[in-house]
Amino acid sequence: MEELKILILDDEKGYREGIEEYLLTQGFTVFMAEKPSEGFQILKDEPCDVVILDIKLPEMNGIQVLRKIKKSYPETEIIMITAHGDMESVIESLRYGASDFLTKPFRLLKLKTAIERTKRFVALQNRITGLKFQYDHLISQIKDTDGMTIIGKSKAMQDILDLMKKVAGTDNTTILVTGESGTGKEIVARGIHTLSNRKNRTFLDINCSSIPDNLFESEFFGHTRGAFTGAIEHKSGYFEVANHGTIFLDEICDMPKHMQTKLLRVLEGNIFRRVGSNRDIKFDVRVISATNQDIDSRVKNHEFREDLLYRLNTFRIHIPPLRERKDDIKPLLDYFVKVYSRKLKKSIKNVSNRIYDYLFNYEFPGNVRELRNMVERALILCDNSTLRIEHFTHIVKKAQETDEDSLDLSILENKEKEMLTKALERSNNNKTSAAKLLNISRSALNRKIEKYKL
Repeated sequence: MEELKILILDDEKGYREGIEEYLLTQGFTVFMAEKPSEGFQILKDEPCDVVILDIKLPEMNGIQVLRKIKKSYPETEIIMITAHGDMESVIESLRYGASDFLTKPFRLLKLKTAIERTKRFVALQNRITGLKFQYDHLISQIKDTDGMTIIGKSKAMQDILDLMKKVAGTDNTTILVTGESGTGKEIVARGIHTLSNRKNRTFLDINCSSIPDNLFESEFFGHTRGAFTGAIEHKSGYFEVANHGTIFLDEICDMPKHMQTKLLRVLEGNIFRRVGSNRDIKFDVRVISATNQDIDSRVKNHEFREDLLYRLNTFRIHIPPLRERKDDIKPLLDYFVKVYSRKLKKSIKNVSNRIYDYLFNYEFPGNVRELRNMVERALILCDNSTLRIEHFTHIVKKAQETDEDSLDLSILENKEKEMLTKALERSNNNKTSAAKLLNISRSALNRKIEKYKL
């Protein structure tokens, strides 16, 4: 934990200076105030972790000061001190949020113990909050790791794997992964994390399009108890939970403009504040972003901040669509057949060659994700040990529609070829005359003659 900032608010000069001298020797940063008004100004300028607060003060009593501090700075811990150790004051102080209570005169070692106890309490609460968030996130994200492996023998995928290995070793470099939906951007991000020195730390995947605008700041940076209606406890945000790990910001283009500004400021300084807090929190996180949109066009249209793009785009990896790397179709198909055979408890021993032929000629608008879903559906439909094209109902339907379209096109082409032949015969192969008969230009006629090899 970072060095604690401590405010001593006591109207007795001797006590203030004695406590200050001792705390400075213990390595704390110390501020002093005689009156509540002075203390509030210090807290405004220098948010403190702990306030050592006397019960008897000028301007207002310590209980009133306690309540006011807790309202404005709910994260600040308060140790009450008094020469009048009546039980009523103790109970009232604890009721309003004091973390400890000391009666004058007290030994300085006892004060140090109280501060360390408070320090441990603050650290423990933050740790518990962070672990709870991680647990809840992991529970919501738990899924079979099958299908989360990079598969591909095409040159494009081999180049991507090489880039992943190189950038993983840089530790702090921000990375932007681009590609159509379903190409495997999250898998690439996880792969970089696994190859990096952060592999034993948290990998937090965040879908920017799924977070309501009014919750963005709280989700990313956390909030303090009482920061807004419904904030009944401290909450750690994504950057605090993923500290020393990796944050994957998927669909980054869907982040609202106002949050783009806040994110840029946080990334520039590696410091953020929880909503409702005045305390800076440092973090060390690798940020990997991804989008299936043309982010450069979004910048030109003033829909995405150019300076944020520069910050996120230190290193870019583009994943081509599956239709541009067809060498990966067969290994992906074989891999998914193994995965879902095991998952669905099927015994698939053979895969029809017709499946590979059909899939090789399919355009895959949904990319690798579509192929994975196709295989899962096909295995559900398969009741024997051989996977056949009939089990790929979606692809068969598409192929049939394509065949029908091809048949219609073939009829039209035959008719056009017949008309060209007759026009050339009637004009004794005079292209100018034949073009006039067909009501087309001579250059168009030449193209069609070449097309049909007349």
